Amino acid sequence: MLSKIKNGFNPEQETGEEVDNIYSILPPPGTIIDEATDEEMEKAAELEIKHYALMRLQDMNIQFDGSSYKELLKEFQEFEADSCKFWRSVANRISVPYEWPIRIDHANGPIYIGGHDFHEEEDED
Repeated sequence: MLSKIKNGFNPEQETGEEVDNIYSILPPPGTIIDEATDEEMEKAAELEIKHYALMRLQDMNIQFDGSSYKELLKEFQEFEADSCKFWRSVANRISVPYEWPIRIDHANGPIYIGGHDFHEEEDED
């Protein structure tokens, strides 16, 4: 389980027990969990720009011929592969599960938990 996570964030230190569900220890949105390197800040900004450009292109509902479609598909696949590789390396460096919705403030550097619906609301009895 996560007891094998090396340096950095270790859920066992937080909870005192082995963790079987990575979402049960997920901090609430906005929680700063580490600092990004300058290279990570630049790459996060680059990926976000490309993401928004590709999303806008999708929103335009443009008709493509077969060869244009194949080129665009290749572009999307390359973007997804680059993005996955980048976020996997960041999650590995700071020792958090890849499935956590981490984000980087590429202006100031904190790595934080992005918005999600996984956090369980505490019952007020």
